Amino acid sequence: MTAAPLAADVVIVGGGVAGGLLALELRELGASVTVVDATSSPSAQGGLCSASAISYGALPGWPLAPTPLARLAAGASRRWCRLQRRHGALGWRPCRLRLHVGGAGLRALSAWWPLPFAQVDSAVLVARLPLVLAAAGVMCRAARVERLDPQPTAGWELHLSDGTSLQTSKLVLAAGAHCRQLWSALPSRLRSSWAAVLELAPYPAHLGRATAWLPVSFGRAGLERRAAGLSQPEWLVDSGLVPWVDGALLGQHTLVRPGLELGAPPSSVEVEQQLRQGLAGQSWGAPLAWLPGQLRQAAVAFCSEGVPLVGPLAAAPGLWVFTGFSAGFSQVPVLAPLLAQALVSGGAQAEAATRRLHQLGLGRPDQVGADRCR
Repeated sequence: MTAAPLAADVVIVGGGVAGGLLALELRELGASVTVVDATSSPSAQGGLCSASAISYGALPGWPLAPTPLARLAAGASRRWCRLQRRHGALGWRPCRLRLHVGGAGLRALSAWWPLPFAQVDSAVLVARLPLVLAAAGVMCRAARVERLDPQPTAGWELHLSDGTSLQTSKLVLAAGAHCRQLWSALPSRLRSSWAAVLELAPYPAHLGRATAWLPVSFGRAGLERRAAGLSQPEWLVDSGLVPWVDGALLGQHTLVRPGLELGAPPSSVEVEQQLRQGLAGQSWGAPLAWLPGQLRQAAVAFCSEGVPLVGPLAAAPGLWVFTGFSAGFSQVPVLAPLLAQALVSGGAQAEAATRRLHQLGLGRPDQVGADRCR
């Protein structure tokens, strides 16, 4: 039997915001990169799409928590601007922010104190990213990974849905909620949920174009932190709205099930009903709850303690992870350069990148308690 060809210095499984931005950083360092991705598009049957495609893309310019990672993520807009200067439009843009508390006398909290805020239009990013990757010299394979096999000496072999296989010495799992399906021994704090939004067309004119309306706090974060203790499925609705192409994304429905398995997507009819009723029950969302719109659903990866999995797995040499982000559009662009340096740079550069990841509470994904906030 003929051995599979060596694919690249690094193979990344997953072509969303995590896999895509990591691939671009690796190419900046001169590494050869292959991205394997089979994610459906936003127009896919049943409204299923990638998590990147229906993200709000929010980029707060201030730390959301008193941690080194949150302080680093507050500078994500600078990284997005650098990426756009290098690669062209990726959807980043300044955006007005209005925070709402849902009270009857709704006032925007940021009216008195304009907050630094920007947004990545996720529809623009998803459309542009394959073109940008190709222009940067990234080899993209549109296939599903059926199986991963560690090799006797070193490296990994990927068996793809098109009947071919690839070999690589360094493999990165950046496929979000599908990572555990590829390697079941991932840490148990990596979990998955189902997320849904309503796609509106056009953007509601009375809310002010290029304005993001977000709740002061998202209930989703609390539900994710309780995920390990759930004994039955639990869902909730957060009320927000952000520009998305010429329309908007409205609301966020989150469904978390017990256990580590992703499971089948929930009924789109039931989810839409819950989402609209949840919005109708909140004073800010009530006027928007029954606007015409199309439901979009995606599987989402998260870590139950709120800090992503980033770095090599000691128990599986050559296997790295880059997933489980609580705020991917803020965290990924600032972490991707560090992970790229740790992956392919030698000597002092790799050591410095690894040390910085450790300072952020990252870099040891399979160490017990490694993702506790500092």
